[in-house]
Amino acid sequence: MKNEQNKGYLMVLAAGSLWGTIGLFATLLSDYGVDAGSVAFFRIFSATIMLALILLVKGKGTSLFHISRRGLFSCMLVGFISQAFYNICYMNTIEQGGMATAAVFLYTSPVYVAVISRLLFHEPLTSNKIIAIIINIGGCILTVTGGDFSDMRISGFGIIMGILSGLTYALLPILSRTGADEEDPFTAAFYGQSFGALLLFFLIRPWNGIGTAFTLPILLVFIGFGIVPSAMGYIVYYGGISKITETSRIPVLASVETVVAAIIGLVVFGQNLGLAKITGIALVLASIAVMNMKKKEGSSERTL
Repeated sequence: MKNEQNKGYLMVLAAGSLWGTIGLFATLLSDYGVDAGSVAFFRIFSATIMLALILLVKGKGTSLFHISRRGLFSCMLVGFISQAFYNICYMNTIEQGGMATAAVFLYTSPVYVAVISRLLFHEPLTSNKIIAIIINIGGCILTVTGGDFSDMRISGFGIIMGILSGLTYALLPILSRTGADEEDPFTAAFYGQSFGALLLFFLIRPWNGIGTAFTLPILLVFIGFGIVPSAMGYIVYYGGISKITETSRIPVLASVETVVAAIIGLVVFGQNLGLAKITGIALVLASIAVMNMKKKEGSSERTL
């Protein structure tokens, strides 16, 4: 059981690392003239296509498309809320307040997960978790913003969208635990992405947001986008959370995404990390370590 849980931790870390490549693909598509809404849709849509092909090959037919009613309902909630609605809220937050402001709202998600997990799953809210979450939020914000909050501005609508973006992002592990984690990871990932793509298709109307014709480079980027951070990211994620008993640990582990994104920014785009971002990376890694610290024998850990 312990080894399985440790394997789950590693799988969520791997999923977060794969999600860290999202910025790379999104930047490339933006450079090709694809707007943010269409990028969000095609990320999910291309993942759906890739996962469908994987299921057909892996299951040698349609066997892996079978899913329980509970699992299907869970995947529908994940797709509608933590894929489609989250993307809409996050894009509106960026539009209303800029990237820095959106990041601040988004990375408060571990607080939501900890509180909801406490209420729904009766998970202990230990001092280690509280400290880890506080360190994690500070580290994520510093890593993403570089400590520069000069452009932060927000409207009332932007605040609402920001809060909802953090909440809907936080609901991913919660909703997944209601049934999707009992399914084959490939199957759960496919249906979650499918429902998200379906809703975004009607809400965003992505055909209006493509500023240029599909060319081979764009097609290759879409394929990579669908496979690396999307299809593989969620397959590994679902496989990992099914092995983890405490949901509140998951967002802190997955926050390694910000570290990978910062490293890609440095290596690929030549972005300067600076002291603030380096400090943020260190804090994110420290929060993961604190979250998984074992208490000494004979000592008691305070819980709320």
